[in-house]
Amino acid sequence: MAYPVQAGPVAAPLGPTGDPTAVFGRRVVASLVDGVIVMGPAVAMATAEFEYLPVDSLGMDPQVFCDRFIEEQDGFCANTADIDDRVYFSDGSFVSSGLVFWGLGLVLLVILQGVTGWTVGKLVTGIRTVKEDGSPPGLVKSFVRWLLWVVDGQPCGLPLVGLLTGLTTTGHRRVGDMAAKTFVVRSSAAGAPIVVPGLTSPPTAPATAYAGSAWGPAGAASPAPSATGPQWDPQRGTYIQWDPAQSRWLEWDETTRTWTLIPGQ
Repeated sequence: MAYPVQAGPVAAPLGPTGDPTAVFGRRVVASLVDGVIVMGPAVAMATAEFEYLPVDSLGMDPQVFCDRFIEEQDGFCANTADIDDRVYFSDGSFVSSGLVFWGLGLVLLVILQGVTGWTVGKLVTGIRTVKEDGSPPGLVKSFVRWLLWVVDGQPCGLPLVGLLTGLTTTGHRRVGDMAAKTFVVRSSAAGAPIVVPGLTSPPTAPATAYAGSAWGPAGAASPAPSATGPQWDPQRGTYIQWDPAQSRWLEWDETTRTWTLIPGQ
């Protein structure tokens, strides 16, 4: 089977058209789902640590009781006399609930997302967090994204910084994404180099003209293939081709006589 001689770079076919990062609405929904998973158990444990007394047993105005408790114990006190005739109070340590909050956040947003690219919220909404090459971000980049919620979550835990940067920047990246060099994309775009109009360029592979007849094994004098077929890569010393089904570059393994994924994609 012969291929025509062709010189110059050949662009790999793009995946689905459009901007793969244009999923900000789904990101908001995913964040809400993940927030419930992380904060729900912690809030439940924190409220379980509160003690309460009926207002009638205080022997004083409930607000006066709360003011004294806060001043003397440096804790929390809530006057709910108008709701259930009780006063709720706690020393304010909340150690167990704090451990649950930070532990779940670490597992879900750093470890799980770093290894797979998804959280529960992202899995439900069909989006993924990826590096520039389309692979999962890894633990270090996921930790940077998580840590930068200190900035994206401003002011005072209301994530206006993250919302504004995610809506207005090219690639829809919040501060954590820009620092970690990650993207959040639709799941169908994950696994291939991320192409964002105005920010990145389509992946390309070199094609070199060779004189010869039919396409042969690595190192043989063979013509460079067409854009839709194998093409010679002198750096690897073998043929490569783009597989649209996997959105990956493949290389020819002469030993096994099979096409295999090029490492490091």
